[in-house]
Amino acid sequence: MERNSIMDKNIFNDFQQNRQYTEELLDGVDSGVSLFMVSDKIQFLHFNQAADEILGYGKRGLNQATAENPLGIFHPDDVDQLYGEIIATMRGSHYFNYNCKLLRKDGTYQWCNLAADLIQKKEGTLCFYCVISPTEAPMDTLLKGCHFLVAAGVELDRQLLASQIEKMGGTCEIAVSGLEGLDLFTAADHHAYHAVFIGSRLTGMNGFELAKDIRHSAVPAGETIPLILLLTDDDQETTQAAQDIGIDHFLAIPLNQKQVISVLKKLSQE
Repeated sequence: MERNSIMDKNIFNDFQQNRQYTEELLDGVDSGVSLFMVSDKIQFLHFNQAADEILGYGKRGLNQATAENPLGIFHPDDVDQLYGEIIATMRGSHYFNYNCKLLRKDGTYQWCNLAADLIQKKEGTLCFYCVISPTEAPMDTLLKGCHFLVAAGVELDRQLLASQIEKMGGTCEIAVSGLEGLDLFTAADHHAYHAVFIGSRLTGMNGFELAKDIRHSAVPAGETIPLILLLTDDDQETTQAAQDIGIDHFLAIPLNQKQVISVLKKLSQE
């Protein structure tokens, strides 16, 4: 069988009769592949080596990860859709294709496309051959559930950041001065903010002072929350001082949309 070929409809019979041989065949396929069954519950029979690699596991790592909790590799928001896709195949479609988030070995989520064929129906059990491919996350879902604090003295900077956060599915609160930013941060609930964007030259309290006060605040999240500092050309010589405070990312002013998106994508994975 050629390396890139798709398994035939006897794959489940082959798997039951000679598991080791079938696993070796599946490991020869470049694409990530899973065999799973659905009766009263979902059971993953096998993930090939390419699927393990997509999600950062060693060989047979996904088999072990899904043994006790098969749905544990799916983001909770995607489980209902998985069931919906499976039910649709019972009504005659025999195939589903959708994008979802799968849990990597390192604890982050990887967007993947699942393309599954209903290969066999047997005694109330549905048997699927599923190709797993990494894919880009939909832009408007990247920051779903993420709430940010934007403390910047320049209105254009505030507008650009707020607009891009909202386009990517997030929300934010705005502060126009350092003192207002500190008040919002310290008054918020524990872990209310996913990250804080800070302009270096705020009124009342500059960005460096605000960053230091957040890091040393009584709010537990202050020690670890990602801080992003907006720097002008005149601020470059103070980069080391900012790193000493604990700034996680830097953005140059005037803000570049591509750079803003790049930082927001990194934050979506933290």
